[in-house]
Amino acid sequence: MAIDLVLAYASLIISISLILYANYVIARKISLYYPSYTVSRILKLALENGNLAKIFREAVLQKRFISWGGEVAVEGIFRGISLAMYMLILILSIVNLAYFIAAGRYFPILSTLISIFGAVLFAAGVVIVYRMRVPKHGRTWLMEVKGLDLLYLVLLAILGLVAAPSFSSAAAPIAIPLSAMLGSVLVLMLPYTRFWYNIAFILRLLTYQERHPGRLLTPFRLDQLTESDIESLKLGIEKFGDIETERLINLDSCANCGLCDSVCPAYAVDRPLSPRRLVLALRTHARSDPDKTVIDLIEDDTFWACTTCGACVAICPMGVDHVPFIVDVRRYMVFSSRLDQKKSDLIMSIAQYENAMGIPNSERLDRMRKLGVPLVEDGVEFEYLLWVGCMGSFDDRASRIVAAFVEILKKAGLKVAVLGGYETCCGDPMRRLGEESRYQDLALRNIEIFKQFGVKKIITICPHGYNTFKNEYRDLDDSWDVEVYHHSEILAKLVKEGRINPRAEDSRYSDVGIHDSCYIGRINNMVEEPRVVLRVSSKNYIEPERRGRATFCCGAGGANYWYDVPERKRISVERIEELLSKGARVIATECPFCAAMFEDALRNIGKDREVSVRDLAEILYDSIK
Repeated sequence: MAIDLVLAYASLIISISLILYANYVIARKISLYYPSYTVSRILKLALENGNLAKIFREAVLQKRFISWGGEVAVEGIFRGISLAMYMLILILSIVNLAYFIAAGRYFPILSTLISIFGAVLFAAGVVIVYRMRVPKHGRTWLMEVKGLDLLYLVLLAILGLVAAPSFSSAAAPIAIPLSAMLGSVLVLMLPYTRFWYNIAFILRLLTYQERHPGRLLTPFRLDQLTESDIESLKLGIEKFGDIETERLINLDSCANCGLCDSVCPAYAVDRPLSPRRLVLALRTHARSDPDKTVIDLIEDDTFWACTTCGACVAICPMGVDHVPFIVDVRRYMVFSSRLDQKKSDLIMSIAQYENAMGIPNSERLDRMRKLGVPLVEDGVEFEYLLWVGCMGSFDDRASRIVAAFVEILKKAGLKVAVLGGYETCCGDPMRRLGEESRYQDLALRNIEIFKQFGVKKIITICPHGYNTFKNEYRDLDDSWDVEVYHHSEILAKLVKEGRINPRAEDSRYSDVGIHDSCYIGRINNMVEEPRVVLRVSSKNYIEPERRGRATFCCGAGGANYWYDVPERKRISVERIEELLSKGARVIATECPFCAAMFEDALRNIGKDREVSVRDLAEILYDSIK
């Protein structure tokens, strides 16, 4: 008994000492971000405005892992279990030691709980260590694990093994003190291992400005710039030292798990972009080479390879926000005229013709008159403005989509008008390319035109225009209150209200492979609407493995439609091959860019005579003709 008491005292003192020293080390490391921040201030922040619940939801319950589903969710469950069990074992062991010193015995319920948590931690730890190996297929759960990082994971499993016998009165005097000390050692190891990302992640939750995935942050307001502002204006990330503290914390949150690579379309076709390696490079050079120019150490095409599809951001369990870093480097490259001919031509086309297709904008009016839709300038009464878009106005294939959609709107009796010659580019290609000033110029002029004609509701067939209107225009005009609809929303609404009555059994479409566009399915979380349409307008439709929020890109986003990047094969071919492998004979799209990319991909692989591409509007229209 005396030996047990000495061991309890010693282990309690050692454990608390280690935790206090770990607190000091962690505080020192946090002060490298914010000199004025202390652990107590972090704790105070955590208790404010529901932040504690957010930390528990994101860090302990691993919400981002779970929401993705599949194997990723399984990984998240094991990570969450390990973290929760470890924390509980440490806390309960220390409490039980204090109880033993006061009462002369260990509290049975606490000892039993420590045993249960220990057994669970051991099982979870073994699985995690096992999944560190590089498999023949799939991905390892953590990339490049070695040294202290590997020791940390092994010690987690050992902690579970040590804690498991705590329920036994014979084993408890050894198991519980060892559990407390080993748990404290793991706390102290944390700042010296890659698992610092857990602390950085909590800091990120407390300090980082969350954004809607479809909204890029606005670096300035063009309409508010003074002459002196323009002279001192600096755009994007030029040097590694330009990465602000909050964004450096965001980079430090990276767990190096490789999930971002596993869903990146550019990485899948061997473009020169690995989101994971880019994050690691940015955070490393931000400390070691703050005065060096980013594109002197990382090749240009790393940034141009990105389609801004947002898959990396959506799947990242630690909330690393890859896309804004990429766009910010693009902004610098545009600002410094570091562009190839195709990118320069796109900028010139929009500057000269006010559209992305390089065609005189006057042709918009001629094409729109053929649709038989009233022009707003004629003073007609309308409920919705149909934003036709650059593709819908000038691309023959996309024009057929618009025509089918217009016929449905007429049949349903919706009051719709178009801008005609007043319509320009929505600005999305410019913003994603990095030409922020041109984007804002277009957006501000569009906002004024909408006000001029009293536009209250907009429908568009283009997911990129939809996203820009819905999520980004408000940053340029606080009074922006226009309702924005994607055409799949309107089609689903008309079907549900019975204003359109297709007969699926009479449809000529079967084995329809549905493709969710990134900016509708993932970025704006609109998944059910296209399926509402297909259920009533096709005999059957096929869901690919990657669908909804987990959809796979067509390759056109981020202005990639207008330029080329070195790749093993086209992203669109990668996606088409997935759809065809499921037996699709018709590809259903909800975006004119997706339709164009897939038709090109089918020609590329010689399947264009066997498989057709149809927009939702075309499929629905064919079922009611």
